[in-house]
Amino acid sequence: MLGPEHVGRRVAVRIRLDDPEPGRRFTDITGELIEIGVAQWRVLPASGAVVTIEAAAVVAARPIPPKPTPFSEILELERLLAATWPAIESAELGGWLLRYAEGFSRRANSVLALTAPPGGTDAAIAAVTAWYGERGARPLVSLAGGVAKRLDEELAARGWEAEAETAVMTKALEPVEYKGEARIVHEPSAALLEQVGRGRPEVAARIFGSGPDRGYAEIRRDGSLAARGRGAIAGDTVAITNIGTLPAFRRQGLGTEILHALEAWGYETGARRAALQVETDNEAAIAMYGRLGYAERYRYRYRGPAS
Repeated sequence: MLGPEHVGRRVAVRIRLDDPEPGRRFTDITGELIEIGVAQWRVLPASGAVVTIEAAAVVAARPIPPKPTPFSEILELERLLAATWPAIESAELGGWLLRYAEGFSRRANSVLALTAPPGGTDAAIAAVTAWYGERGARPLVSLAGGVAKRLDEELAARGWEAEAETAVMTKALEPVEYKGEARIVHEPSAALLEQVGRGRPEVAARIFGSGPDRGYAEIRRDGSLAARGRGAIAGDTVAITNIGTLPAFRRQGLGTEILHALEAWGYETGARRAALQVETDNEAAIAMYGRLGYAERYRYRYRGPAS
């Protein structure tokens, strides 16, 4: 049987029918487990419409392996996520996007490579190396799931080292009324930029952006920015990043409250899906997001020449 630890996992549930037909006493539902409670469960099938199940009607339930994420979904999500985290400087190379942001984050300082290498791997890597070399930066290529499997193998054969494997997790959004203490603003505050700017708040501000498609959730306590997070809209997706809590205010659920505030804001702004990215060595965060209804869709990692 299933428990709360399976929220966010793909499951198969057998249900006893209230009004069975001859020879058909049960029905089966397969999908992502959204909620499991004493009275009811909720499952999100591939059809996209959440199904509510009376717990008393559940005959059997088990976790099942996730379906492979279609390449089309990976490509769509990667492009949407890239749009929510724009580099300061970028250039097209065939179907590749070269990004540079003075070293602020790997995402904004790497190549988004979602197609076959333009002109072949050797020519593409030479062009990438030269472009980043002109900026005094180490070349880095982002490789998403099975989409970039062949390129990943080719770079590995050239001695490029893998780093920062990251899980992309998503959650279907529903209309909810947020009643917590976090407030949403549309421009990052100086305190937020100081906390997440890695010593370069002015660069972070240029990447983060402002306006109606940017939401910054803040909880202030005792005159300090106790907890914060960022949401950015692209298409039907709100990308949630930079959730954090000051050490003095941890273990009070503020990070979860920030997440819920951004989800509610995202839905109100038109998003129907939330996405976040977590490095895979952060097992505690992945487990927490799973309990909050997020499911892993795919992973990506970076490769760069040996330092």
